[in-house]
Amino acid sequence: MKNIVKSRKEDADASSSFTRLPDEIILQVLNKLIDSKTLICCYLVSKRFSSIVLQVDAISFTAPFLHRRIPDENTVSNYTPSRHLPPELSSFYREFFGSAYRFLSKFKGVKSLCVTLPSSSEIGIDNTSLLKWRVKFGNRIESFIFLSPKSVRDKDGFYLNQIGDEEENIELINDLFNQFDISFQCQYEVMASHAMLLFILKDLPMLEEVSITGSGRRGRLFLSGEKLRKLKEWVHSASETVMCHVDIPDIVRKCYIPVLKLPVSGYVMKGIHVILMEMKDLQGGNDGLMNSNDGSEEKEEAAYTEAVMEILNKHKGMMHTIWPRVI
Repeated sequence: MKNIVKSRKEDADASSSFTRLPDEIILQVLNKLIDSKTLICCYLVSKRFSSIVLQVDAISFTAPFLHRRIPDENTVSNYTPSRHLPPELSSFYREFFGSAYRFLSKFKGVKSLCVTLPSSSEIGIDNTSLLKWRVKFGNRIESFIFLSPKSVRDKDGFYLNQIGDEEENIELINDLFNQFDISFQCQYEVMASHAMLLFILKDLPMLEEVSITGSGRRGRLFLSGEKLRKLKEWVHSASETVMCHVDIPDIVRKCYIPVLKLPVSGYVMKGIHVILMEMKDLQGGNDGLMNSNDGSEEKEEAAYTEAVMEILNKHKGMMHTIWPRVI
């Protein structure tokens, strides 16, 4: 009995010591957590914790995936935000814009947000695929490039990844229709991610940096500095109708490059399918596709950025327009 009383007294003393900690100290601890799931748990601890959690300035979030062909009645019925995405886009990640987004929108003071979209079999790409995409965007998607190499080799001759044997995959290499279809599936994800970005900026006015990484880490939308400031201004002046309007790139070009040697990184890519999509009124302005977004790319990612630069500067003349069809 004495041990029980002593234990209760120690717990009470510990609790009392904790409650004496100033909010600023607790906030410093919470700012180290970042992960949204952990922050949600802390948010539920007490009223005091909930108020402090909402003051954190950085959040990292992995969005749950909901297969768009499988309705989730609970999610749909409970999803009642003040605004919504176009149905064709919100259906792809509606769970994200349901319970999780309602929670994120409470963090009015957050300055840095990192969202990672889950790998999706919807796109029809397995984990061994080497494809990457890059996008240039502002208040709309301006251009989009899709690279799908068969192999990527570093400067020391080591294959970072390779899709089987060259002879075994000759049909895959020549299967332009398959690559074309996948590129449009990736474009769908890009548009959904861009729509997410606009609505995030609408509800989180203090953001200084935002990153949305696509399925399988195949591409990313990143924004900071002056470009972020300008897009914020546009978002806050735009109507919901304008924000929900989706422009789809209407010029599509493609080419196939057997071997691409990258002079800066020393990487070598083989069997590259390239598909470039552009807005008709913005043709030729693809400098944004060639630049690293934040200077923190890993070596392989930087190699893909270099590959885009090489292709647009030296191989764009090889590209054939496949849409709209030239008669």
